[in-house]
Amino acid sequence: MASNRITIVYNSSVHVVKSRLKLIAALQAQGYHVTVLSPVDEATPKLQEAGIAHIPISMNQYGMNPLAELRSMRQITDILRTIKPLVSLHYTIKPNLFGTLAAKRAGVPVINNIAGAGRLFSDTSAFIAKPIFLLLKRAFQHSTRVLFQNDDDKREFLELGLVEEAKTLRIPGSGVDLQDFPQTPVPTGRLEFLFAGRLLRAKGVEEFIKAAKEISRIHPEAQFRILGEHDPSDASYVDISDLEAFGRGPNNHFSGAVQPTEVAGFLERCTAFVLPSYYREGVPRVLLEAIASGRPIITTDNVGCREVVDDGVNGFRVPVRDPSALAQALDRFARLPAEARQDMADAARAKAEHVFDESIVIHRYLDAISMIWEQNARDMAG
Repeated sequence: MASNRITIVYNSSVHVVKSRLKLIAALQAQGYHVTVLSPVDEATPKLQEAGIAHIPISMNQYGMNPLAELRSMRQITDILRTIKPLVSLHYTIKPNLFGTLAAKRAGVPVINNIAGAGRLFSDTSAFIAKPIFLLLKRAFQHSTRVLFQNDDDKREFLELGLVEEAKTLRIPGSGVDLQDFPQTPVPTGRLEFLFAGRLLRAKGVEEFIKAAKEISRIHPEAQFRILGEHDPSDASYVDISDLEAFGRGPNNHFSGAVQPTEVAGFLERCTAFVLPSYYREGVPRVLLEAIASGRPIITTDNVGCREVVDDGVNGFRVPVRDPSALAQALDRFARLPAEARQDMADAARAKAEHVFDESIVIHRYLDAISMIWEQNARDMAG
């Protein structure tokens, strides 16, 4: 009988809890036994509380120590050889690279998920990138499926020869659970623009702050809120002093990091959601949460972000790294009558329902896993 075990390899438990619990529940409902392989962090107990088997692995999310990566690869290889799963699901660059090479050694099929190329394409030097691309190509030769969250990443991986087109499958981001983010009417009588996400410069936080200053002079009633996690040890993040200075503005709020369950409440209180990102996104989950909540979005014509906004329909699209263009879009939205804002909100929710419902992603995973199961059964019968 084919194995009913599935492993999930991630670079953090936090991301599993934030975006994969519904997929795991669906797999368990199909009779699969799921084991998560990820480093121990603050979210690991939540996996255990949910009854999900967890095996800790050593993996530094951003480190580039070759010896450490080899140790991590050997560790994953040993675990997969012991568990002998039907398939292993891999997310983020290191599990997609070193985890897939480990699965190849263990003889375990892999389904990869490219949730944005992130720092690999945005700030990796050519000296480092070339060997990484060669390793990715070697790893993806073993992949059963490579799932892409946007067309830009898929096209670039194909052009670089990293993956065969027959193995690729397009999915609508990570999807969003529509029940977790019910649509509520856009507030009237107030105007609040919300930014949420990791407070990286590349997420457009500084552009948001500059646009807020400009709009405050035109629309003194407008409020601006920033929330998200900040890492002072990482130079990629905005200076905390700039965020604190922003928060001292009369209509500005710097809320810092919040729990994932709190995001829906902030979305409900805002009038529009703003993400001026130039980060190499997959499809930003927070944009999906915003449109599911029925909030117009103002975001950039950037990889992943452009997938979510239909310019002038459910929000506005602006160029990257252009605070003046962003301010113009905020001003344009501020001048809309309440009825037009609500029309945008309804279009946003409709797009979430028809394109980005998490159930679409889950069913594509179940179909891909079912094909592997059937192939294994045929191999054993033959």
